Amino acid sequence: MRSVRILFLIGTIVALTALAPLASASIAKPFHAVKDCDGLTCVITSSSYKGIPAGTVINYAVNTDGSLTSVITVAHGTATGRCVLDPIFGDPSSPGTCVFASGTGSLNQFHLNVAVDTVDFVTWTWDGTYTIGSGR
Repeated sequence: MRSVRILFLIGTIVALTALAPLASASIAKPFHAVKDCDGLTCVITSSSYKGIPAGTVINYAVNTDGSLTSVITVAHGTATGRCVLDPIFGDPSSPGTCVFASGTGSLNQFHLNVAVDTVDFVTWTWDGTYTIGSGR
């Protein structure tokens, strides 16, 4: 009887070890934010993700290929991403994109993929999904 219990315990440990990567994978959650921009600096006015609240500042730098490096700065961390807005300037009905794949502090392992849109080139919207953790 004791050997059956030991085999059951070993089998349980093996099964849990095999399932551990699935438990750590994140599920994509919806993300929506509105921001107002002046030049290469924007301020979030509303956000569906509490980790990036209203008042959060986003700074941009123009890359040589025309894309933008974007840095979201919150109280205890940052997230860095790349945005491509060329479609918007060519055809305002076509969205741009931003992808964030690295972060620090409270935004460590924060991954964000959004479509970027604007009505008036001052107020911009981000709509997409985010994950937190190693699962992308």
